[in-house]
Amino acid sequence: MGGIIEVLLLGFLISSLYALIALGFTMIFGVAGVLNLAHGAFAMVGAYLAIWALGWGWSLPAAALFAVGGMAVLAPLVYLLLIRPVEDRPVIVFLGTLLFAVVLEQIIGLLFSFNSRILPPLVDGILVVGGTRIPYNRLAASAIALLIIGALWLFVNRTRAGKAILALSMERRGAALVGIPTRNIILWVWALSGALAAIAGLFVGSFFGISPLEERLLLTIAFSTVVLGGLGSIPGSLWAALIIGFSETIVQQFAPEARGLASLVLLMFVLTFRPQGLLGRAAA
Repeated sequence: MGGIIEVLLLGFLISSLYALIALGFTMIFGVAGVLNLAHGAFAMVGAYLAIWALGWGWSLPAAALFAVGGMAVLAPLVYLLLIRPVEDRPVIVFLGTLLFAVVLEQIIGLLFSFNSRILPPLVDGILVVGGTRIPYNRLAASAIALLIIGALWLFVNRTRAGKAILALSMERRGAALVGIPTRNIILWVWALSGALAAIAGLFVGSFFGISPLEERLLLTIAFSTVVLGGLGSIPGSLWAALIIGFSETIVQQFAPEARGLASLVLLMFVLTFRPQGLLGRAAA
């Protein structure tokens, strides 16, 4: 019974984090049509911005805000300088974002070393439920992630700007014809994606620790979640995050070092048997 409770609780907590990692990735694809392979690097850099600020004596809340704001600025700059000039050439965009991720990985490694760093927890203490020890930090992070996801849903479905994002994700040319400022909307979506990635990076850094190479695992998680849910489908990404989160929690009960294996296996399975994912359009 204790093992079941542990899987249920930890699986749900990690799923909320995975959903946060995937949301920015799927929004970029849905609105701009870009598979941003630098998304994991965005999360990693966000965590290191906070580490840098903490090293200068900033408080944790101030460092977190600096990291989120920094990535909200960096992400649209990447779009303007790297993506927009070649956005009609998807292969170049694909390779360009991958190369940029590697460059960020190496720069952060040179500046901070490749050793793993741990971010301070948001909240100290341990909650014991049915013999399962759950850090309050994870509970707080999961609550924040769920609040962000809920706020994002309300924004997209209940505001004029959110409905413009939905229209753009459905038909870019049609949205432009009815007067929606597509360029501005895309920039805002990139900024939102960068901010979400930074928040996810902060949580990963406080849960597991962060290193420059961690961006590869974060990208794998985001990519697997989005493909499983269906490329461009936000509801699909949320369901996929639950599936992957619980799958990885179960795998870790038997092989703790195999973190990330479940998402790779699910990705291979989905690409082979259901390329359109759970709720989205075809991955191919």
